[in-house]
Amino acid sequence: MATRIPVECPLCHEDIKGGQTLENHLVATHTKQTLAKFVVTETDTLSEEDVSE
Repeated sequence: MATRIPVECPLCHEDIKGGQTLENHLVATHTKQTLAKFVVTETDTLSEEDVSE
């Protein structure tokens, strides 16, 4: 029987436990401001990588 590797939250690095989805974890655990900061940081990082190529 194959086992799934636990999904890890990209913000707090906790494993998402049985039955909970990453989306539910993000909504229940993290504030809108924390989520927005993460999105902005990731977008900036991707933009910098595009320029350097």
